Amino acid sequence: MEAEPGPGRRCCCKPGGRLDMSHGFVHHIRRNQIARDNYDKKMKQAAKEKVRRRLTPGPTRPRKPDQQVYLPRRRCEARLSRPVASTGSRDTNFPACSLDYGESSESSSSSGSSDPEPPSLQLFCLEYEADSGEVTSVIVYQDDDPGRVSEKVSARTPLDAPMREALKIRIQEEMAKRRSRP
Repeated sequence: MEAEPGPGRRCCCKPGGRLDMSHGFVHHIRRNQIARDNYDKKMKQAAKEKVRRRLTPGPTRPRKPDQQVYLPRRRCEARLSRPVASTGSRDTNFPACSLDYGESSESSSSSGSSDPEPPSLQLFCLEYEADSGEVTSVIVYQDDDPGRVSEKVSARTPLDAPMREALKIRIQEEMAKRRSRP
């Protein structure tokens, strides 16, 4: 059984089942919702501006420099760019068998080097150390004559005939050993 409001009793609800909004509490909730929506709009706008700023050209910090890569000199280019020696000797000014592949062809031709790139295959570098400690270096190529190579060494470092013959035999052995390798 439901109690009917009597003439002396007052109902807290208005007729029609609506809420009493006179207290003002819902007004604060609505104001907070509007403020939150405005804040969200500002944050979305700031994020769009930030994205636009990132797409502008030019990085903000310097880029990492390119890594240097070693590229060996190609033999056919070196033959064409280096001057040919007029003496006919292949290794007259060869500095102690240092194979400097990193040197560019411009710097080798501008330095006045007169040693041409040989047309045959280089087998090995012969280094002869005299009793005085002086080292004589000669590059031995595939088509070289062992007698001629031993004469070159003896021209730079005086050798007697038996030593020259022993050097010639040793050069022949080394050339044969290296020619047999693939």
